[in-house]
Amino acid sequence: MKSNAIVKNALGKFKENELIIASKLYKEELSNQITEAAYYKTLQRMCEAGELVKIAKGTYHLPKVGKYGIIPPSEKEIITAFTENSTGSVVGYSLYNELNLTTQISKTVNVLSSSLDGFSKSIRNIVIHYAPLKFSPEIKTVIQGLEVLQNFNTIQEINYPAFIEYSKILAQTFEEKTFEEVISKINYKKSTISFLKEILNFYNIKNNLSKHLSTLSEYKHPKMEELYETARVSQ
Repeated sequence: MKSNAIVKNALGKFKENELIIASKLYKEELSNQITEAAYYKTLQRMCEAGELVKIAKGTYHLPKVGKYGIIPPSEKEIITAFTENSTGSVVGYSLYNELNLTTQISKTVNVLSSSLDGFSKSIRNIVIHYAPLKFSPEIKTVIQGLEVLQNFNTIQEINYPAFIEYSKILAQTFEEKTFEEVISKINYKKSTISFLKEILNFYNIKNNLSKHLSTLSEYKHPKMEELYETARVSQ
């Protein structure tokens, strides 16, 4: 079978506007059938012929045509491509909004995903960062918590009462094994880990986070007593 037919056969399994990560498709399905050069040359020809659309470097989709021409993938479709089937999680302001921690929004949507091939990718206003994890509900809970704590001081107009309620959930759902799995793959600051330990200790949740911290260092992060007082006066 010629390279053109091989590639078209593989692409035929995708729906219109479903994102196609070229490197992933080649490694998983086509590397033993055609050369990488022939593969990318075929993708280029298909784009020139209008059979395929390049939406970002190494990322394509089959065109969806409407009354007024090609309809590009929506923001939701792009995010879904990198988060479905336990492959990723939205972070940043989209996450903070979802958790009711702020009403502020950002033009940029940030996503952590294992669907990439060890790098970051930007598609329109969406920035995807590689994270080699299976994003189970437990893993996502830990990642989201660490993302909130690491960026706490930069979250604009943060809702302190909502954060206090979130900190309780974070403590109640804490699992040491899941936490260790996450930080073995994603590098979070020591101050973020210390902030999490502050929360766990405040709610009397047993933990071994001290092993990741230095007794000689004083990590800068909010104290729970101060956060409770700020939340009280802001209500």
